[in-house]
Amino acid sequence: MNKIRFGVIGCGYIAKKKFIPAIKKSEEAELIAVASRSKEKAEAYARLFNCSAENGYEALVSRDDIDAVYIATPPATHEKIAIFSARNGKHIICEKPLAHCLKSTKNIIDESKENNIGILEGFTYQFHSQHKVLKNIIDKGRIGEPIFLSAQFGIPPLNKDNYRYSIESGGGALLDLGSYTVHVSRKFFNREPEKIYSILKFEGKVDVNGAVLLDYCNGRVSSLVFGFNNYYQNNYSVWGTEGKVTLTRAFSIPAKTKPIIIIESNNSIENIKCNMDDQFINQIKQFCNGIKDNTLIDTWRNDALNQAKTLDIIRRNSGNDYLLK
Repeated sequence: MNKIRFGVIGCGYIAKKKFIPAIKKSEEAELIAVASRSKEKAEAYARLFNCSAENGYEALVSRDDIDAVYIATPPATHEKIAIFSARNGKHIICEKPLAHCLKSTKNIIDESKENNIGILEGFTYQFHSQHKVLKNIIDKGRIGEPIFLSAQFGIPPLNKDNYRYSIESGGGALLDLGSYTVHVSRKFFNREPEKIYSILKFEGKVDVNGAVLLDYCNGRVSSLVFGFNNYYQNNYSVWGTEGKVTLTRAFSIPAKTKPIIIIESNNSIENIKCNMDDQFINQIKQFCNGIKDNTLIDTWRNDALNQAKTLDIIRRNSGNDYLLK
């Protein structure tokens, strides 16, 4: 089998610590080149990971020896890079969110369709095997009929020059953290919410925390809380008619961690220790195999578009129209 040849755009923490090491271990992919706005940074990464360096994404995307790109730049830059990549015939994994607003998301997806390009929004958490364990617990009826999902994702303060505090860069807690909680809710109930209620708290133009209620009707509801400058939280629970199951480390899981699942029912508590797993390697594997499957590619596109539509409604409900531009 020929490996999918990757170029990485953006030399940040996730690329360095998570995605590139996963490519190096992957049986389906290989790293060809990295690109950054800083020539020196790209060259440093190239030395570290034994690959080529390019100064800027256009030079990398224009290479003939690259099949796919991983975009790991601030969200406001995604549209331009993704469209250029699609027009140059490169398949795309793009770090979430796919774009900073619904209009940009639609533009990216339209270009991917026009150029027959596979594009996956990088919600990497979903490729960890612990979610299959949770599904199996629910399918076996351990908690009865699932009715309510609650998710929390919050982090301590960041340096004030971090792009997440910049609206111009596509920052904000909803896109950075809340998007995970929205995504897991949509994936779990396997449908789109029919009613959406939201509260976002702002510091200047940037939303720093928020709460969202998603109503799927038929008695199924999600309660989501997220934010910067908080005590660290990274979990979700599913509450059913006969019990409750919780993933204690749901979205960001180090590959060498054995996450714990807690099952509560009939006044009993059971802790299940899951296997270690590398969600980035799993994501790369599914992507490399999936770009040959047009039906799966359409699923990826539709998921990204529906995710963006939900985030757009959450923003509109907050009453801050400038976030929609």
